[in-house]
Amino acid sequence: MDPRTKAILEQVSSAAGLQRCRLHTYDFFERPSAFGGSDIILSAVWLPEGAASPGEEELMPVGAVSVDYSIRFRQLILAVTTGGVSGAVPLTEDTDKAVFFRKWAEMQTGLTFGETLTVTNRTETGFEAVLSYGGFPVSTESQLQVEWDADGRLLTAMLPLRGSDEFESSQFDLSLEAVEPLVRQQLTLIRLPIEEEERFADYYAIDEVHIAQDGTVLPYFTEEQGAQFPGTLLSWEAPSDERFERQPVEPFRAHVSADEAFSIAAQAPSVLDETTLRHVTESSIRFLSAEAANESGDWELYRVFRQPGIIEAVCRKIGEIPGPLRRKLVLLLEPETFEVLNYMDSNEMAQLFEGFTQPRIATVTQEEAFDEMVSFITMDPVYVYDQGDRRYKLCGLLDSDQCVDAVTGVLKNLNDL
Repeated sequence: MDPRTKAILEQVSSAAGLQRCRLHTYDFFERPSAFGGSDIILSAVWLPEGAASPGEEELMPVGAVSVDYSIRFRQLILAVTTGGVSGAVPLTEDTDKAVFFRKWAEMQTGLTFGETLTVTNRTETGFEAVLSYGGFPVSTESQLQVEWDADGRLLTAMLPLRGSDEFESSQFDLSLEAVEPLVRQQLTLIRLPIEEEERFADYYAIDEVHIAQDGTVLPYFTEEQGAQFPGTLLSWEAPSDERFERQPVEPFRAHVSADEAFSIAAQAPSVLDETTLRHVTESSIRFLSAEAANESGDWELYRVFRQPGIIEAVCRKIGEIPGPLRRKLVLLLEPETFEVLNYMDSNEMAQLFEGFTQPRIATVTQEEAFDEMVSFITMDPVYVYDQGDRRYKLCGLLDSDQCVDAVTGVLKNLNDL
């Protein structure tokens, strides 16, 4: 075993009380990070004393403990027991176990309750908290949850990550009125299926985003800050007879060796430069000229995102109304050769709604819809990690659970649709 791996596993075993358990498996995998680039996770499973090793298709025995450890941040991030019963040794015999496990969580994360951690829920055998700063919650990788049993064994731990010690001023001065033009831009027309009536309907709804105090708009999912949105028109002079064959693609780079894992974790996050975007555009055109040969000029390269082991390119039909059924192709490219390995087609989902009645023509304007629902739009202060600035920015989380019917102008709750 690699000595670095061994040291981490021993550290985790001690932290979670797994000294009497038997290490069953461990592996490294790469996943996108909300703090830019990717993170390498060491995932391991310990079996309780005396338990037989399960087969490949068998479930883990009751009492098994699964653990994830971030190599990049050098921290335990997840520990879960199977069946709600742990085979670990008790971590404390204290009567007030909550006090012990608060200190335990502080030791694992380097954070402090009452300063950078705010408790949001308590039970007799656990608590939940959120990473905070200056009295405002942090939204990026910020949730904490710890549970234990009556004997003081750790049952569940989900621990937050802190990407930087730099936080923007904690004075929140944003208001909806001050950024109204930006708010209006987030009110978009979407098309949704109404399954019980077997028809489609169009609604105006707010896109959830974070608006920074300097006017920067950050996506709701922090991982998507690394994406590029070229909006490039995809056209070709003649159809291609090139044949495409799907190849298997893993969603995350799994089974990474120890040397690769520690090397990747030490690398600076890579960015999508102009050369990469040009190659992605060329590969997207080659693919579409074969798979959608008669639709030159009907598509755009909407979004490009680097995932572990692949580049993801989203091509979508121009002029269609946004929504889950908007025609789009998600191309998965090899990051060195830019060959299209596989793809996902929204038409496969659309077939589930074959025969649905098309929506009536929208008569309500975007301006009318905004006036109808502006009082139902919220903008709550929250800290968000900005990958470009490498610090946390105090933003307003723009949201609304209401939408406006684009035909009748009636206000509706999105949860009721």
